[in-house]
Amino acid sequence: MGFTKVGDKWISKDGDFGASTSAAADHEQHEHAANMDFQHENLPEAHQDVGPSAGAGNQEERMQTMSPFERLIVNRLDSFAENQRNLHDLCVSNFQRIDNRFDSMDARFMTLNEQIQAVQNQIFDLQYADDDE
Repeated sequence: MGFTKVGDKWISKDGDFGASTSAAADHEQHEHAANMDFQHENLPEAHQDVGPSAGAGNQEERMQTMSPFERLIVNRLDSFAENQRNLHDLCVSNFQRIDNRFDSMDARFMTLNEQIQAVQNQIFDLQYADDDE
């Protein structure tokens, strides 16, 4: 009949260039896609998660094997973590100062309370002293 099967498609032997070119291109794309899938599946994992106990030398080796994008992201995450630690330290010191101020104010109020109590006792004594005379 004048057709040849290429891959999953039948193409014309008669010189129907449109159909044969399209079928050949489809077959080539299919093979290329299959090769890409095969290559993608066999790639080793380049990045292994290493915990915070990893040494600096190990991290430098890892940084050298990373792509520029990965290095950028790791640097940004490290910067973010450092900012978070600094913010935490700032919050802790601010809360400690606030706590110290509350302790100081509590001591002042206790002193004021004692002074008020002493004044009330003096007033009470003066009232009863006037009544006794």
